[in-house]
Amino acid sequence: MFNLEQLRSFVAVAEHLHFGRAAQELQMTQPPLSRQIQKLEADLGVQLFERTKRRVALTAAGNVFLERARRILVMTERSREAVRGVALGEAGRLTIGFTASSALSVLGPLLERVSAALPDAAIDLRERVSGTQLVEIERGSIDLGLVRTVPSDPSFGVRELFREDLVVALPDGHPLAKAERACRVDQLSAYPVIGYAMPDSEYFYRRVEQIFAERRVRYAYSVSQILSMLSMVSSGFGIALVPRSAKKMRTEGVTYRDLLLPPNMASTAQVTISAVWSNESQNPVLWRALSVLQES
Repeated sequence: MFNLEQLRSFVAVAEHLHFGRAAQELQMTQPPLSRQIQKLEADLGVQLFERTKRRVALTAAGNVFLERARRILVMTERSREAVRGVALGEAGRLTIGFTASSALSVLGPLLERVSAALPDAAIDLRERVSGTQLVEIERGSIDLGLVRTVPSDPSFGVRELFREDLVVALPDGHPLAKAERACRVDQLSAYPVIGYAMPDSEYFYRRVEQIFAERRVRYAYSVSQILSMLSMVSSGFGIALVPRSAKKMRTEGVTYRDLLLPPNMASTAQVTISAVWSNESQNPVLWRALSVLQES
């Protein structure tokens, strides 16, 4: 069977129609070039060139084979570049997990940066709660997760990407909305609260529990998604504590006010989104993506 060296020799001679100039281009002498062409013709069982002392010309079979030889060489080079790109993390596939709330703040800028730096990489997105993402990262079905709950297991790599305050979501016309000032916790505990459901929203559930730790709170309902929570607030079922980025949802009938806490509790009202990955990942694209995030 013919090899790539024979194909390159054939194409060079076919383009120059001169063995001497073709040999010069290939940086070899003419005798081994002639032997390469003879081997190729023997493998194919056809004559590719008509040779005389004065000229070299392609046969009909040679013309047909030239087109195919060029395609094979181009395909080979592209395959070589693709394989190198995957090995360097410049191509391949990156699967990113994200929570619904991270789509409001982190996901868009992250995708923009990674896509711009790695245009040949395919990116898959999977919306999952934080706990499910961590399980899938361990299994290898997600490469990079955008999570609220940060694992303590050293087999995970973690980098905080975003931090924001919790704010109070109030129905339009609510007494605290009319006041146009920050709300104290003791004021909030007088009204029914839309809470976060376990286990899917454990991160927010724990934060809200900390904030109301010394207050008796009446939870009207508990839901897992912020969009559902804002819809219930809009309908007047209660008030809620949501990330500041939830304002981007522009839910009608909802007014937002800052949450006022004592200085020693200020950090309790801050929530984060972190990038999480497996330190044992063998996906080169992941490591290139992480280097992009590090640079930005």
